[in-house]
Amino acid sequence: MAKFKAAGSRKTPAARTNAAAIPCLLIVLAGAALLSLLFYELLKSS
Repeated sequence: MAKFKAAGSRKTPAARTNAAAIPCLLIVLAGAALLSLLFYELLKSS
């Protein structure tokens, strides 16, 4: 018979998750700043 494991049985280390959150946060902040700059330039030109 095959052995089945529960879906959430694997545990990921917390340090790796926190380290991966930093570049993701930087990308999100850079995207928000880029959109803000774009909207500012559009409003300034009109």
